[in-house]
Amino acid sequence: MSKTETSKNSNAFELAISRGVRFWRRYSSGAADGKAQRVVVDLLVDHPVYYLGNLILAKYLELAKGLKPWALVSSTNDRKIILLARSFGIEQFTFVRDEAAKDARPEAAHILAKLEGQSGKELRRRVLAIKINDLPVGDLLYDTYLRETRQVTLQAVDDDLRAYTALAINYYALYDRLLADQDVAAVVMGHLVYLRFGLIARLAAARGADIFARYGGKGMRLQRRRGLADACDVMTRVEPALVDNILANEGEEAVRIGEATLTLRMGGQGNEFEYLNEEGYSPARRRMPAPELAKSMGLNPDRPKALLMLHAFPDANHFSPGLLFDDFYDWYRQTLEIAFDLPHIDWLVKLHPNLVHYTDDKAPAALMIEATTRHGHIHAVPEGVHTASLAGLSGFLITVNGKAGLEFAACSVPVILGGRGFFAGNGFSEEPQDISEYVSMLVRGPDLTLDADQRRRALVANDLFYRRLIVDCRFLPDSPYSFWQPFDEGAFWRGYTEAMESGGIEDDDLYRAMMIMFENDTNTLLRPRL
Repeated sequence: MSKTETSKNSNAFELAISRGVRFWRRYSSGAADGKAQRVVVDLLVDHPVYYLGNLILAKYLELAKGLKPWALVSSTNDRKIILLARSFGIEQFTFVRDEAAKDARPEAAHILAKLEGQSGKELRRRVLAIKINDLPVGDLLYDTYLRETRQVTLQAVDDDLRAYTALAINYYALYDRLLADQDVAAVVMGHLVYLRFGLIARLAAARGADIFARYGGKGMRLQRRRGLADACDVMTRVEPALVDNILANEGEEAVRIGEATLTLRMGGQGNEFEYLNEEGYSPARRRMPAPELAKSMGLNPDRPKALLMLHAFPDANHFSPGLLFDDFYDWYRQTLEIAFDLPHIDWLVKLHPNLVHYTDDKAPAALMIEATTRHGHIHAVPEGVHTASLAGLSGFLITVNGKAGLEFAACSVPVILGGRGFFAGNGFSEEPQDISEYVSMLVRGPDLTLDADQRRRALVANDLFYRRLIVDCRFLPDSPYSFWQPFDEGAFWRGYTEAMESGGIEDDDLYRAMMIMFENDTNTLLRPRL
């Protein structure tokens, strides 16, 4: 970035702060800081879309519930985040990374003593079983290790695992002290996975606080989690009761709208919000008719086709509860081994399009090359193929928590889950309870079908996930926010300033939707008008 661009961004941010101080001062609950209950707000990710969105949610909770915000910031060096939080009237901060790095607690040594000398499956089992004062934290430690080290699985005890184990104890102690000192009624989170996020969410939920799980940018999804079990769930769950209610009240019109939403989503462009235009459906990718794609891949026309849609292996493996395997890579490896013994099926294996951003490990690609070389019925999906092209080719699909499972079910493709994916329980996916059942379902894959009612439910679920659950925040400019995507920070802050100058919170769909949510005491945010 040039000096001129840096200066423009700095000026845009300074103007946003100045305008924000005046704007948000108009909106205050008026509660005395020392007596009010708290809403703890997660500002732990250094991306403006993330921390500004969470600050707005915390402000709306302050106005609706009289809760005074307390901010979680990584470090005192995060000056922009601190300044922005102060412009919202926040004066109380916990600097999480700074505090957690101060010392090592003896409890970490007790946990590590149970891990030292272990490797492979037994090590993974022991890590996943870790609890601190009966609070499950092993999955958070496991996923933190994979994400931070960019590894695809956990194989051995190393210095990184030791360090993250020590951090787990420190995060627990830090958050436990905060919750003991403050009367926390709510927590706003942009993640529920990884140690620094998941621990505060779980500890607070176990003590009765409401956890508000937010995903998205300008268009955001928000669900309230009550209780520890719900705080251990995915960020956004497509609730069967909502699907039931929509079908009961809107019938075939809801199904028709679902068709339109799915077409837009799988088209890969023109979606309502930028972040819905995902790489797998990019218009730059090749769309091919099923016969042409099958021929190009050398598929046997007489064999049924199974599509294994892989995940970005280091990314939030235990995000969805009930994973039948140790991690995504273990799921991948074991599923391939099952496929080796089912040569009457053509197995199409698709690496995640964003995998390169999460790991440099060549093992996933090497495993696929070895499988396709040794087994004529195993096939790699060529890079650059549009994901929608696979819907017409696949007889059934296998995933753990992939959005393609939701989309393909609406295209009448049966879906087998390797865990409790975010759309599980809606009646249009196969959900084995153990690995033995999973194997049986893969064997029966070619015989699986979806009836008309299941497809109708899948279409309504798609419309829920990609439209009804997404609420527009007028104060957040529509910007891509994945860590690998380019971001125009100056334009972002200028857009935020313009939004404050052109209207108030009463003009914000997000504010109105939250007030309706609280009035009806529901747990899922729905857009206030359709």
